[in-house]
Amino acid sequence: MEVLTPRLYIGNLSYDASESDVFDHLSKIAAVKNVEVVREGGGNSKGFGFAEMQTLEGAQEVAKKLHDTDFMGRLLIVNGAKSTGERFGGGGRQDARPPREERSERGSEFDYERGPRNPSYD
Repeated sequence: MEVLTPRLYIGNLSYDASESDVFDHLSKIAAVKNVEVVREGGGNSKGFGFAEMQTLEGAQEVAKKLHDTDFMGRLLIVNGAKSTGERFGGGGRQDARPPREERSERGSEFDYERGPRNPSYD
């Protein structure tokens, strides 16, 4: 994935990797603003996170140099992070459907007394 913003997705992290571990590793390449390792409710790492680099060029350099390299025994995935809207889209299907009130008000496709509904016979 192309890096278009200073925000990076860091995937396939070791479950033992902390924010400071990732921060230190990325800092060897470029200036880091912030790192977040995504965690479950119990505090355990989900194995991925995000890093905000100081510059777009720094983010591009980090992705180029660290993608598919070993970090704490695992091969990192380093890509440009999707925008907030793309992250929470639910796979696209829900976004493609009109809101409930805009859908047509036709009846159910199945009538429990008569069987499947066939509009040509109604």
